[in-house]
Amino acid sequence: MRAVLLRYWLVVAIGLVVLGGILYYASTVDGRPPVVQGIALTLHTSEDERLALTTSAIEVEFSEPVQPETAEAAFRLAPAVPGEFSWSGAVMRFTPQQRLPLETEFSVRIEAGVTDPAGNRMAEPAAPFEFRTVGPPRVEETQPADGATGVPLDAEIVIRFNTLMDTASVEEVLRIRPSIAFDPSWSAESLTLVPRGALRDGTHYVISISADARDSAGNPMADAFSFAFESAPAPIEPAVLVPAPGAEGVAPMTPIAIFFDREIDSGTDVDDLFSIEPEVAGTLEVVAAPGAGGLRDPTTRILRFEPSAALAPSTTYHLALAPGLVAADGSQLAEAVEWSFTTGSPLGSLGNQVVFLSERSGVANLWAMNPDGSGQRQVTAELSGVTDYAVAPDGRRLLVGDGAVLVVMNADGSGRQVLTDAEVLEFDPAWSPDGTRFAFGRAGAETAAGLGLWTRAADGGDEQRVDPPGELSPGSTPTAEPSEEAGEPVLRTPRWSPDGGALAYVDVTGRVGVVELPASRHTTARMVAVGAPVWLADSTGMLVTRLGEGALQPPAAGAPLPPLDPEALGLGAEQLDGLQLVRLDRGSTSPVTLGLPPGAWRPAIGDGRLLYIRDDRAILSDDAVDPGPGSPLLEDADVPVRWAVFGLDERTALVARAAGGVWVVDVVTGRAEQLTGDGWQPSWLP
Repeated sequence: MRAVLLRYWLVVAIGLVVLGGILYYASTVDGRPPVVQGIALTLHTSEDERLALTTSAIEVEFSEPVQPETAEAAFRLAPAVPGEFSWSGAVMRFTPQQRLPLETEFSVRIEAGVTDPAGNRMAEPAAPFEFRTVGPPRVEETQPADGATGVPLDAEIVIRFNTLMDTASVEEVLRIRPSIAFDPSWSAESLTLVPRGALRDGTHYVISISADARDSAGNPMADAFSFAFESAPAPIEPAVLVPAPGAEGVAPMTPIAIFFDREIDSGTDVDDLFSIEPEVAGTLEVVAAPGAGGLRDPTTRILRFEPSAALAPSTTYHLALAPGLVAADGSQLAEAVEWSFTTGSPLGSLGNQVVFLSERSGVANLWAMNPDGSGQRQVTAELSGVTDYAVAPDGRRLLVGDGAVLVVMNADGSGRQVLTDAEVLEFDPAWSPDGTRFAFGRAGAETAAGLGLWTRAADGGDEQRVDPPGELSPGSTPTAEPSEEAGEPVLRTPRWSPDGGALAYVDVTGRVGVVELPASRHTTARMVAVGAPVWLADSTGMLVTRLGEGALQPPAAGAPLPPLDPEALGLGAEQLDGLQLVRLDRGSTSPVTLGLPPGAWRPAIGDGRLLYIRDDRAILSDDAVDPGPGSPLLEDADVPVRWAVFGLDERTALVARAAGGVWVVDVVTGRAEQLTGDGWQPSWLP
């Protein structure tokens, strides 16, 4: 047993001695030759390690330190360029003395013969390393791409070059049109322009870089560069909601509409986007906009819901339009549109009501209220803003116009009938004293040539042209036939005398005429009238506001006619100060100048007295036939007065103040009470 243990330990000892000898030999005697572990460029593009910048050096990494002279002798660069070697441990660097030539293919080889300090010699050449130098600096890619459309308004602009650039030289020669403020940011070859604000919607941008831009080695660009893109349109936005959000007293016959700020794609499926509660049956469609003041505009920018029947009175309706509506320019509705309104109760008659125009429902329409301001409710529900109206003497029928189209209806909104054909413009409606007919002016829609004065029956039928004979002196017999030429002047504001026996009008070329009915006599007086004739109560004559100097511009072809009114016609302050009120006696050809100071306009007659506007104040005079200067109706002159009419009794008047609504005034005491917070052109109907 003891002999066995001795033999075991002897064998272990011999093994340890042999292993130690092997380890000692391996650690003190090196017999392995060096090898090339890698060749690389010190400066290259970020996307290609073998695309060298012209200032790049070449590094060769060996597996171990080597004798420098042997490695430098084995270094081959084709094509050859002069340079210098430097060392860091086992890494040899070759740095060219000059910039490498542009767009040149190079090959690097390490031949056999490299020797390490122990004398081990590399017997085989290393695999060649091939690379290529960059060309002249140029733009490789842009974001957005050249010609891109619909670019988001918050987009950043990225320009990627083929090489590292001298950033200052690029920023110095970069231009953006139209100009925007931006912050530049560089990352390797890429320049990012971060706009300091949103891009302008729907704008064509051009970005240019001149050939003076240089790369990091100082090489200039071969050619100037530019690219362009178009920013996305802003999201489509609702411009007007009808009825307006929160509106109360809305007409039950109202359509529901959203006016958008641009044309809607007519192919958009809108049925699933719109909802109304309580649920109402009706038709939803994209329709053409009526345009400013009534001009028939083919642009389809209205989403209209037409209820199949009148809405329930005194009911609040909630409406919503979900995102998804698409405009013709590709923009979309970004956020849901939600609002509500409350209907009023319809009126069978407008008798003993104060009526006025208001935009509180979103679009100018006729509204009515009790004389104390209670019971305010919408009467008409037109989508084209109402600029003029006329109510029948019995209060049961009414006409509204927008300067281009006339609409007749019952006081409760039923029986609505559009009277005007597409080929003509119709305007300035007025009822006859007995309420059986109404008169209006007509002009060509395309030419703006006058087409005379016309009348219709109260129900909108029995259309007849008023054919005044040639211009005659009082008492003469008519001899001329009515003109049918397209060049006739536009005749405006027909007004029946209280006795129903005459029709006065204004010729926009500078006359005021009176036609005795039937057309047996026609007299005119030369003057440039800027308001409708206002008849005296006894029908013996009328008051007219005339322009002191100058003339009116003729109507624009195809455009709606603004009301014949100094403000609507856009008269300046100097012209307003020169306005004159004159009296034209029935049958006379010469107006009588009244004893009023200049600047008087918008006359209203009641109980033999006169109200007119001057210096933004309502002035009351006790004699309408031969008035004196009068005195202010209201002492408070802080808010300009724009309209003034008499009420139903001799003590009251209605005034409409600019941005101050409609007020009722006691003409004796001057006490005023506000009826509405908005509105203009008020009337107190019998």
